[in-house]
Amino acid sequence: MPRPGENGRIERFFGTLKSKIKRLDLTTFDSIQDELAVFRFWYNQIRPHQNLAGYTPMEVWQNQPNRHKNKAIWVNDWHGLLTGYYFPR
Repeated sequence: MPRPGENGRIERFFGTLKSKIKRLDLTTFDSIQDELAVFRFWYNQIRPHQNLAGYTPMEVWQNQPNRHKNKAIWVNDWHGLLTGYYFPR
């Protein structure tokens, strides 16, 4: 169960998900569960966060900013709604 101090993170996640999913035709996808996994990956590992100095949540959680170590891969999913650079390890 989330603690009161964690509610902001969850609200931000669902707010971002809602804003993206409202602009999407869900009938084009075979599995909503798979597409939610794509969104979660984008949200945590591709989307840079302004309050995290431009790093992704995963980079900060693991205390391993990868930006300058590896070649970036451009990601474009959900018909252009989820875009950004992914820095694999």
